[in-house]
Amino acid sequence: MIGLIISVGVHEFGHAVVAHWLGDPTPDKQGRVTLNPMAHADPIGTLLLPAFLIFVMHGSFLFGWGKPVMTQPLLYRRRIGGKRITMAAGDILVSVAGPVMNVLMALLMTGIIAAMVRAFDVPVSDPMVAALAMYLILNLGLAVFNLLPIPPLDGSHILINVLHPHGRAFTDFMQQYGIWILIAVMATGVLRYVFQPILAVAMMLIRFAVGV
Repeated sequence: MIGLIISVGVHEFGHAVVAHWLGDPTPDKQGRVTLNPMAHADPIGTLLLPAFLIFVMHGSFLFGWGKPVMTQPLLYRRRIGGKRITMAAGDILVSVAGPVMNVLMALLMTGIIAAMVRAFDVPVSDPMVAALAMYLILNLGLAVFNLLPIPPLDGSHILINVLHPHGRAFTDFMQQYGIWILIAVMATGVLRYVFQPILAVAMMLIRFAVGV
């Protein structure tokens, strides 16, 4: 559960720091430009739900979310290549920053496992190696899950900005019913088709780290 809290915090920090970099002071004013995970914790999504899942499912499945980072795209003033970034481009950058942070965390875990096993001769069977491997898988899972183009996930912001102003009817539909679609996707087990490739990639990284 601690790993999930940290991963969610890093994810939300990614959103906050990129919005701040683009010129929006809102995340900083709300105390969100920090790596302190408790600043990003949602009482239900980060604490109660994971605790409930650990109690009911004995840690075999963890899921949660952080407190959304509030942004004001109208305040994005960063210039890239001499041109002021558009609100749509800024929103895409802010949205993708969270999953990117989780991918970076997964790569960091790969490096730490590799150092432990190869440089310090820590056995692959060591509980710490197993814990780091699970943390690697968790971060990859969070990254890909949040990129699903279903509101309120990050991927929906990317899709809506790419389609706008075309496909307005589709984006309006997704914004209205996205949460129910997400619940249906989770309840029907469709997500396993998403997470199976993630697990395969995670195992590839772990095998690379331990030199197998």
